[in-house]
Amino acid sequence: MRVAVTGGTGFVGRQVVRALTDADHDVVVIARGTKRPPKRDKVTFVKADIADGANLVEAFSGCDAVIHLVAVIREKGNQTFARVNREASEHVAAAAYEAGVKHLVHQSAIGADPDPRYPYMATKWAGEQASRGSGVPYTVLRPSLIFGPGDGFFTLLAKLIRLSLLTGLIVPVAGDGQALFQPIAIEDVARCMMIVLERGPSNRVHEIGGPEHLTYDDVVLTVKRALGAHRRLVHVPVRMMLPPAFLIEHLMPNPMITVGQLRLLEKNNITTINAVPKTFGFQPQRLSDNADYLQDY
Repeated sequence: MRVAVTGGTGFVGRQVVRALTDADHDVVVIARGTKRPPKRDKVTFVKADIADGANLVEAFSGCDAVIHLVAVIREKGNQTFARVNREASEHVAAAAYEAGVKHLVHQSAIGADPDPRYPYMATKWAGEQASRGSGVPYTVLRPSLIFGPGDGFFTLLAKLIRLSLLTGLIVPVAGDGQALFQPIAIEDVARCMMIVLERGPSNRVHEIGGPEHLTYDDVVLTVKRALGAHRRLVHVPVRMMLPPAFLIEHLMPNPMITVGQLRLLEKNNITTINAVPKTFGFQPQRLSDNADYLQDY
């Protein structure tokens, strides 16, 4: 197949492009930055900001499928939730329809919901609706937290824990530490994508996660063990962390935490334990067995 991948130079995109080329597909990588993926046979790079919607029909022409991965978890400048998570998805869906694409694969997130109290999740939900209502046969994947080299969550925890070691401080944990997560490996997400392409459009939403439900405390302890750290966890009420998070978000160019991310701890981020084996026929990897990469962060 010939497959276009939006956000093909990002964390998930790089792994998906690698899986596609390993399976001998032709790939069109679409990204707005100047950073190009490593040169690989059967890969064409197209520079485009999909939030503007320009040149997408041309980029998608001749493609059998489009995998839409672009999203932001924190806002910066004009890279807002509304512009990237919703409007860009609308542009991709419309261009895929106009270009005659036969399968639109949309990566969303567990917890996508129109509740305006959670702008990230609300715009992820709106992006889903754009794909589902596009007229293009579709498949939506909603992963839980994705782990692997270059991820934006577990590597951040590793950096925070290392900072506490340097300063001799305890490790603060936002909230009561009982929010539930279902970490899934980046390789397993890409594998699900490949299976989706092979099977063709399901016109359904599929939630995917790893083989275990972990509390936030469990996740932090797993990262601590991977680093060989021995600091005590101390829970801090989310309401006490909101003011400093607000200042960090508005004063730092690349904040380590935002108010929106703290508020997401109010919601569990899980699906059924057997979601991947039942739908995709393989057993996903455990975070605790594959956390050694965090030693590099």
